[in-house]
Amino acid sequence: MQDRASFDFDMAGHDAGAPVTQVDISSVVRVGSRLAAWRDALNNYYYPLDLSTPSTAFSVGHLSVHDVAEIRIGVLDSDPMTVTRRPTHIGRSDDDFFMMPITASNNLYLTQRTRDCQVRPGDLAFIGTGDPYVYGQPERTMITALRLPAAMLRERVPWIDDMTARQCQREQPLVQMFHEFLGSITRHGSHLSGPEAKFLRHTLFDLLALAVTVPGGALSDESSVRFANRQRILHFVEEHISDRNLGSSLIAARLGLSPRYIQKIFAERGETVTEVIRRRRVTEAQQLLRNRNLQSKSVQEISYLAGFADPAYFSRVFRQETSMSPGEYRKLHSA
Repeated sequence: MQDRASFDFDMAGHDAGAPVTQVDISSVVRVGSRLAAWRDALNNYYYPLDLSTPSTAFSVGHLSVHDVAEIRIGVLDSDPMTVTRRPTHIGRSDDDFFMMPITASNNLYLTQRTRDCQVRPGDLAFIGTGDPYVYGQPERTMITALRLPAAMLRERVPWIDDMTARQCQREQPLVQMFHEFLGSITRHGSHLSGPEAKFLRHTLFDLLALAVTVPGGALSDESSVRFANRQRILHFVEEHISDRNLGSSLIAARLGLSPRYIQKIFAERGETVTEVIRRRRVTEAQQLLRNRNLQSKSVQEISYLAGFADPAYFSRVFRQETSMSPGEYRKLHSA
């Protein structure tokens, strides 16, 4: 187990003048109302969600919130809870974030897009607010919860939506560097000017993008080449996502690689090129369905714009990935 202090970015260490918001539900006299008070606090400072608890009495909930360069950093100490982001929550606002919970002591559990992930102290993992998810905290735990603007991460890793509920292990050097830099932001971010804060924000997002995409450990020459080719393939997929002919054969021909070699690269991570392209197209379709300037286009037209040749197949895989139909998804985001 890593030392707790390595991952606990406590707001108490800030200068007294730092803009920190404190919430403590112990001030709610009626114990039976404290879970509702905690839910309201998280709704207010993060985004709409539901809460439940396996405990007979939920009594501990303390939140310190600090905003630095469009990044919301919260330190939460609470009793066991399950956080559920439902489809009905998603249409209430246009806010689009990634949430990264960093645990200081006990394991956490994330579920999104049919993926399940265990987060140990010091691991990195995140979930997107544009899709339903479940966050499980089986014990009283202190976490640092980062709310990150999604657009900034997508600029660096366009396929970042396909990486939610996946563990980036704490043993990786870049993960450790991210923790160290985040700790520095927490201590000093409130004292920086506008240009300095902007630089800080970009540096944090660049480091996070590297931490979640670069494989850990010492890479052999062969694995370094495979990683570089995987990045080339992913960028090609991103640039040609609307091409209905996109697949291993087209990628191989354009990038000078063999289809078998391409499949081997993705098989190392338990993936196929087809799966990666399909998930990326679903993400593209979500963005198109949320676009208010495209409300006049039918779901079928949206499926074609996202690169799907068969609207029925599009509807089927969209539901598999998001637990709702394209029409239901659009309705939520047009409310």
